[in-house]
Amino acid sequence: KPAAAAGTPKRGGSMKLHRQNEWPTLDPHTAQTNSLDMILTYDYLTRVDQSPSGAWEVKPGLAESWDVSDPLTVVMKLRKGVKFHDGTDFNAEAVKWNLNRMKTHPKSSAKIATAAIDSVEVVDPSTIKLKLKSPSPTLFVNLSAEADNVGGMMSPTWAEKAGDQGIATGSVGTGPFKLVDYKPGNSVTYQKFDQYWKQGADGKPLPYMDEVVCKYQQDWNAALVALKTGDFDLVNGVAGRDVPGVESDPNLQIYRLPWSATQYMIAFNARPGARFAGDNMKKVRQAVNYAIDREALAKALGAGIGEANYYHLVPGAIGFNDKLPRYEYNPDKAKQLLSEAGMPNGFEVTVDIISRPEDQQNAQAYQQMLEKVGIKMQIRPSERVAWVQKTLAGDFEMGTLLSGVRPDPDLVLGYRFSKDGPGNYMGVNNPELEKLFDEGRTTYDQAKRQAAYEKAQQIVADDSYLCFVWRRQGIIATRKTLKGYTPPWTQAITMSTEFYIDK
Repeated sequence: KPAAAAGTPKRGGSMKLHRQNEWPTLDPHTAQTNSLDMILTYDYLTRVDQSPSGAWEVKPGLAESWDVSDPLTVVMKLRKGVKFHDGTDFNAEAVKWNLNRMKTHPKSSAKIATAAIDSVEVVDPSTIKLKLKSPSPTLFVNLSAEADNVGGMMSPTWAEKAGDQGIATGSVGTGPFKLVDYKPGNSVTYQKFDQYWKQGADGKPLPYMDEVVCKYQQDWNAALVALKTGDFDLVNGVAGRDVPGVESDPNLQIYRLPWSATQYMIAFNARPGARFAGDNMKKVRQAVNYAIDREALAKALGAGIGEANYYHLVPGAIGFNDKLPRYEYNPDKAKQLLSEAGMPNGFEVTVDIISRPEDQQNAQAYQQMLEKVGIKMQIRPSERVAWVQKTLAGDFEMGTLLSGVRPDPDLVLGYRFSKDGPGNYMGVNNPELEKLFDEGRTTYDQAKRQAAYEKAQQIVADDSYLCFVWRRQGIIATRKTLKGYTPPWTQAITMSTEFYIDK
């Protein structure tokens, strides 16, 4: 990734930020879709940063440090002297109020993020004690902005006066900017918060800029035109075909985010009695894996920002290891496995897909490749809700899907392959995998987590109930006058951001 610009940061100026999705609510605890500008007004207890080695690590945020010498107790030391935008103090009581609201609010989308917390206890104004139901290394990622922004710390004094409706249309956090104007469906304007707790390189409080205006523009093409004319300083998302043009523009800078990927996959129904379930059909599932030319698909469909994909985890994630077994393109091997499975002439199969253009485009490419080894694929499209209902009910043979990724392997592998995982469309129920997932999600030892998730991926590859095909890179484009910018794991902005406008 491009390094943050050297030199003395400049103060002042207004940044214009692109947002592709409408604001359903400004309430971080109940938002069903994450919000890239929430991090301007809300800070989080932890943050997830990329180290020089490329690995992503949990770092202190509003929590300066934490102790987990007892695996069921987390003692967090909080930053002192931090103020909310309404002038009230950020302290342990405020954290307790926020965590309890996240756990108990009827519309909370933060319940999964806080599920491991049994109780929250105030030790003193700058110390909080979390009693856990089970050890939870994922908790620290869940309390960062990288878990869909659900953990924003808001002022309890303001929130109790404002009520749910006021929280949905307002924002009082400890972040570097305070909200001053909200026009739903159009824009949100944020102004510098003079009493922000973090200092810049010049020894004065951040942020460097006076204002950020976040504008809604659903159309990537229109957003890119606005970036080129200076009506945006940052655009979150660029189509692959437009990347070369951005790269050759002397006024623009592109950031490739391989970790922020959309993955394309093929799933087999693994439920007992299903056509492709069990060890006796393993060679057939593996044959499909060998019949797919990932490199060709990534090149053809990715338009310059596609990469062949062999695993569910991405580079930089705990558990990722590109030396693990992978399925290379080998149609002869696919034919051999089909023959060994008693299907020398291949077979016919119905594949359920979501009726979106990109799903149909991928499915047609798979159809052509599988036909070369004798597998005749009938494509059956349906709307997304119907597809989800069908696959979760086990009413399919094979299906295609696409998925994003998250910073913690439990939020990826556990979500997809645990027997109770909400994304386990295949119906995988493997006791050996469950044991490894339990090991990974209940130890704070990174080396043990790495080993558990590596072993889990080997089982996933051998079982072959999911065929990983290719992934599309995340792309952020900025004007070169935006300096000191570092892309985060998700969204577009890091906590207590240190970028500035140099005009």
